[in-house]
Amino acid sequence: IREGDTVCVQRAGDVIPQVLYVDLSKRTTNSKKFIFPKECPSCGSKIIKEININTKKRDAVSRCPDNNFNCKYILKEKLKHFVSKEALNIEGLGKKVIDNFWSDKLIKYPYDIFNFNINKLEKFEGWGQKSIDNLKNSINKSKKLSLDKFIFSLGIRHIGQENAKVLAKHFLGAKKFFDFSQKLNSKNIEELSSIDGIGNSQILSLKKFFSNSQNLKIISSLIKILKIENYRYVNTKTPISGKSIMFTGGFENKSRSELKSLAENLGGKIVSTLSKKVDFLITGSKKPTARKINEAKDLNIKILSEEEWNNLLLKK
Repeated sequence: IREGDTVCVQRAGDVIPQVLYVDLSKRTTNSKKFIFPKECPSCGSKIIKEININTKKRDAVSRCPDNNFNCKYILKEKLKHFVSKEALNIEGLGKKVIDNFWSDKLIKYPYDIFNFNINKLEKFEGWGQKSIDNLKNSINKSKKLSLDKFIFSLGIRHIGQENAKVLAKHFLGAKKFFDFSQKLNSKNIEELSSIDGIGNSQILSLKKFFSNSQNLKIISSLIKILKIENYRYVNTKTPISGKSIMFTGGFENKSRSELKSLAENLGGKIVSTLSKKVDFLITGSKKPTARKINEAKDLNIKILSEEEWNNLLLKK
């Protein structure tokens, strides 16, 4: 496909526009084939297509590997992610404003947003006292946020909003998450592997992100500046508050995802790998994994049927 081409498109997968073919009879004689760059235009790193750990196939997307964590384009885009609605939600710091602040060398890292002299903006076109005051208020307001939003705001590869919530539920506090992540030895990696929803892709991304000293400096600075609220389970005391729980097999009355959600709402922690730290293995009547049951017996983990599990939740 080239710029200016006329193509035939169909709706695929209920929503995605799929290009079937190019109408070559309508292509101009001076059209040029697009050659994808082999190097990052920002830092000069060789562009790569990552191999998906699960499928063992190369991704369609080409990326700058940013091996030295100093690609300027990536740093700038991470700033946009940091202030986005799903992260710190700083009103008045849109993409164009970030671009301008970056060009004027007012900000480079996330903590700069809270440290640079905003009053300097009086000298810049389009900034009056009212807009400056509004930005000040917005930045101050953004300092208070939940732990999952803070984790998401860091822009760690493969750590989206749901993964951030999973990590927040496990670590409960920003300091614990930070202290744990900067020491990703085999024991800590095993603990991450046991968290339901955290796979090899997320673990490798966390390991790479926290291996960089600049990233550690950024997080350490932000923890001192921001008021990051600890993750809070339900205040009501339940029989499974703080307990680690694993499910296996299919269930009669609710789906496994519904049971997991209910357990989390009642203060339980869902894990995907058995260890001595697991309190309950809940077995469904439909094809529970025999290996997990035997392993749970060896580890002296309490094994409950669906009925026994429901009875436990009814206790006060």
